[in-house]
Amino acid sequence: MKILKMSWYEIKKVLRNRGVLILSIIIPVILAYFGSSFYPADMAQDFQLALYNEDNSLLGNFGFILIKQFLNFENTIEIKNDEQLNQIIREANYDSILIIPKGFTQDLIDRNQTVLYIIPNPHKIQNSMMVYTGFKAVFDELAGIPEIKVGSTTEFLLQGGIGIDETRPKPEIKMLIPSASDGSLVVSPTTNLGINDMFAPIVAVVVILLLSMIGIASSIGQAREVGLLDLYISNGLKTWEFILSKIISYIIIGFVAGMFSWYMFRIFGVESQANPWNLILLVLVSVFSFTSFGLFLSSFLKTARAASFLVTAMIGGMLVFGGVLIPIPTGSILEKIANLFPVKYSLDGWRKITVLGYGLSDLTFEILILLGFGIVFCVASLLLLQTTQET
Repeated sequence: MKILKMSWYEIKKVLRNRGVLILSIIIPVILAYFGSSFYPADMAQDFQLALYNEDNSLLGNFGFILIKQFLNFENTIEIKNDEQLNQIIREANYDSILIIPKGFTQDLIDRNQTVLYIIPNPHKIQNSMMVYTGFKAVFDELAGIPEIKVGSTTEFLLQGGIGIDETRPKPEIKMLIPSASDGSLVVSPTTNLGINDMFAPIVAVVVILLLSMIGIASSIGQAREVGLLDLYISNGLKTWEFILSKIISYIIIGFVAGMFSWYMFRIFGVESQANPWNLILLVLVSVFSFTSFGLFLSSFLKTARAASFLVTAMIGGMLVFGGVLIPIPTGSILEKIANLFPVKYSLDGWRKITVLGYGLSDLTFEILILLGFGIVFCVASLLLLQTTQET
């Protein structure tokens, strides 16, 4: 009975917090509305897929017609020449480009090893990786092409009909990486990319968010709730010194957790084209931005519960609407909302480094945005803490 009374008392404490009640009602409504209104049911059909057939032989053109029928996306376009290909790459108005090289169909018939090339969009890596893994899964399942196994009509009907020629090697899917500077194409040395290569950065970023953002928010809220911050200030500690100590602590915690998560995936086979030092710098900048964001969200709240709840709700919003778990539909209002979250730029940079093998010079935009987020949040947090702190 005592346990039930204590439980009821705790529930009443939570219910007295109007902020918790309001967020508990508003957040599901907002998530449900945006999720149903802006995520199309057939999102895959909205991918901007471009096809370029370099195999202009009679067989090649016939095979290209079959591939176009197979890839019946609503927004598929056909590239006619190299000039148009370069223009599309420069404009970056695509999700993936599939190139059928010269002699592909004849090599397929002759049982030679064949190759198909996919060009990802550096600005839509999540969409490009979904297309790539989809193609790879399809061709991994097909050992060859359909053929009639027997000769006469009677044999065809009685002894097996159409089957798969398992001696024919399956096409290899290779990725052509467009240079960030001039758009030139380089064959990726990695030929075994999969869903984990797209998923690993997401897990690492989520771990960083949970430990750095929620951690610092809870710590700040608790310090204010029990009067610890007042005690520090009365003993001569400056507000900026208090903030800096918290930021350093949770940057270290978030960095270690993020790198540990990433290298766990690496141990279990995730590919990476990243220079380790480039990745370390990007992770440090990302953790700084996330930690500062958590600090900002907690700087005007005076309890650990309220701060943790608000930050948790914000993390949930970023995971759904920041392009973390689900690709953002191009041209939608969600695309503009995603640009307001630092997590978008962190994931974009992470994927560019690990999947495309880009260097720091190619990530200037993402790094500057993350640094800008971090600095602005730090300054705003300092001002808010000084304004709301009782002296």
